[in-house]
Amino acid sequence: MAAWKKTRVVVAVTVIVGAGMAALVWHYFELDPYQSVYEDNCGACHGDALEGTAAGRALVGGALAGGDKVDQIRHSIRHRHPQQGQPAFLSELSDVEATGLAIFIGERRLGQRFTDFRFDRTIRVPQGVVASEKHAFRLETLTRGLSPLIFSLEPLPDGSFLVTEKERGLSVVSAEGVQGEVIAGTPALGSSFDILGVQVGTGWLLDVALHPDYAHNGWIYLHYTDLCAARCEDTSDERSMNRLDRGRIRNGKWVDAETVWQAPLTFYNATPDTGAGGRIAFDDDGHVFISVGIKSSDGLADVTAQNLDNPYGKIHRVNDDGSIPLDNPFVSGRLPGAAESAPYSRQSIWTYGHRSPQGLEWHGQRRRVWNAEMGPRGGDEINELIPGRNYGWPFFSFGLEYLGAKVERHKPRGIEFDESDMEPTLVDITPSPGASSFVFYEGDQFPEWRHNVLLGSLKGSSLFRLVFDANTHLYTETLIKDLARIRDVEIGYDGLVYLLLESKGGSAIVRLVPVQSNATG
Repeated sequence: MAAWKKTRVVVAVTVIVGAGMAALVWHYFELDPYQSVYEDNCGACHGDALEGTAAGRALVGGALAGGDKVDQIRHSIRHRHPQQGQPAFLSELSDVEATGLAIFIGERRLGQRFTDFRFDRTIRVPQGVVASEKHAFRLETLTRGLSPLIFSLEPLPDGSFLVTEKERGLSVVSAEGVQGEVIAGTPALGSSFDILGVQVGTGWLLDVALHPDYAHNGWIYLHYTDLCAARCEDTSDERSMNRLDRGRIRNGKWVDAETVWQAPLTFYNATPDTGAGGRIAFDDDGHVFISVGIKSSDGLADVTAQNLDNPYGKIHRVNDDGSIPLDNPFVSGRLPGAAESAPYSRQSIWTYGHRSPQGLEWHGQRRRVWNAEMGPRGGDEINELIPGRNYGWPFFSFGLEYLGAKVERHKPRGIEFDESDMEPTLVDITPSPGASSFVFYEGDQFPEWRHNVLLGSLKGSSLFRLVFDANTHLYTETLIKDLARIRDVEIGYDGLVYLLLESKGGSAIVRLVPVQSNATG
C-alpha cells in the first residue's frame, strides 16, 4: 500500500520565468500523500483531526505514551500496543509509510500542515510578557510595511539596519523604525509570482553583511542572484546565478562595487531562486563564506550537489577580496575523473552535498562555520562544517521525498554511495519547520542564552533556542510559537534579538526585549 500509489491530487506546475521555461517542477502542493494513509489506518480510532475518539486517544494536544519524537512515533505505529490488544502494523505498512505517517502526526502536533506555507498570514505580534525557561521578554514592533519578499537584516553601529527586499533592493531602516529610500546603484533585480503559496522568481537580492572591519574600511557585502541577460549566449531566458559583490554606501548610492565571487556563465540557468541559499558569513581570519543551494536546471532531480565540478549545493569560501585561499580543500589535486588542476568552480568549495542552506554563521568558540538548511519533508539540519566533507544531499536525508520515497537518488543511477563517507548530521530537525536564519547569541541582554543558537523558521513560524555542549546538542526550547515566517534572526548592537518577519500583507521587524534579567523558573 505505497503512499505514492494512493489516489490524490498532484499539481505539477512548470514555472515560466521571463521569455523561457524554467526546469523546476513543483510536485507536491495540493494534497498530503500521508493524509490518506492516516485516514485508512488511524482515523477510525484517533479521529479525522487526530482529536481522539472513544476507541483511541488524541494524537495532538498532549503527551504520547510512546514518546513524541518521529522515531518514537514510528516505533509506536509499527508495533502499536499489543498489551492493549492492538495488532502490530508490521505487515501492513512499509518502513517508508510508517516514517511518513510519523512525520504527518509530528507536523500536526506542531500545528503545521504540509501544504500551508503561511505566507498569506497577517503578522500579529503577541502582547504582554512571554515566559521562557531562562528569560521573560516582550515583543516590540520596530517597523511594518516592508515588501512581502524580504530576506536579510544587518545591524549598523548607529542602531539602524540594512534591509534587503528581494525585488525592491537595499535600504536602511533607522533606529526609530523609519525606512529610507532604496540605495541607488545596487544590482538589477527581477520579479516574482506566487504559485500555491510559494514565491517564485529570478534575480533576487539576498543577504547583506558588514565586513568585520567595517568601521575602518566601510565594505558591505551583497549576495544576490545575478541576471545575466545578454551575457548568456543563445538564449532569451532570464537566467540567474548566485553572486557576491562588495561595495560602499555613500550619499545614498552604492559605490566602489567589486565582484568577490561569481560562477562562470555556463552555470547560470532559468531555475527560480527559491533554492538558491544566499547567506554570507565571515570568520576572523579574513575569509568569507557563502551558501549556494540546489539552483540548477536539474537540481531537483539530479545529483549536482555531489558534483565538485559545479557550484550548486555547496558552501564556498574565498578571501574577503575574492581570491582563493590556498588551504581550501579542493584547490588542487586529482580526483577520479577530474582534471589535474581543479577548475575555479571547485577551488572555492568548502563543503558539498547541501540542499537549501538558509542559515550560515561563524562559531567563534568552535572556530568553524555552521549552517542550517531545509530538507524535503523532514530532514531540516544544523551542521558544523568540516572542510572537504560531504553532507549527503541528495543521496541521504532523515526526511522523505515530497511524494513519499526515501531520499536515495543515487540508486536509480547506479551510483555507489557509502554513508560512512558522509559527515553525520549534527542536529536533525524532523518534522521540518522550514529552518531559516540563525545566530549564536553573544549579547548581554539575555545572559542565560549566551552561546546558544537562536533559530528561525518559515513554515513553522517559530523561534527556537538550541543548547549545545561544544558541538553536542543537548536540547531545544521553543521561545515563540506560531508568530510568522521568520526570514532572518540578528543581534543588534544593543544586544536585543531582532526578527525579520515575512508576510504577503507586508513584512515587519520585531525585537525581543527582556523584562527581567533573571531566570523565570
